[in-house]
Amino acid sequence: MSTTEYRPQSAAETLARIDEGVDPWRAIGQFVDDWRRMPVAQRPLLCEAPLPSPPAEHARWAALLAAAVEWLCAQDGLSFPDWTSRSEYRLAEPWFLYPGWRLRAWQLFETPAPFRMRNIFGGDRILARV
Repeated sequence: MSTTEYRPQSAAETLARIDEGVDPWRAIGQFVDDWRRMPVAQRPLLCEAPLPSPPAEHARWAALLAAAVEWLCAQDGLSFPDWTSRSEYRLAEPWFLYPGWRLRAWQLFETPAPFRMRNIFGGDRILARV
């Protein structure tokens, strides 16, 4: 019986998994779980490699992942990687994660800055349990 050692999933691997057809929320959830399980000093290893260029249909997921990396780094007092500032990780049109006009004001007000600046709105618990 062979055993393989578990290796945490990086941000770049997360986007690659999405490109391969894995449910985006599941892939991002795995990344966030791995981030939170790692010692703080090792967490930058999960985001040092830039994201691969996403196909157009996955641009919103790349933007969300770049925002997540910045948010997670900020929460831990870590510097975030330069690749997150690329313009390709900013959406031209707003993406509201919760539909309906009644929730828009809450999402606009409560969404953390790394997500807002990329035109992604989902309130203050976007990464609470993806």
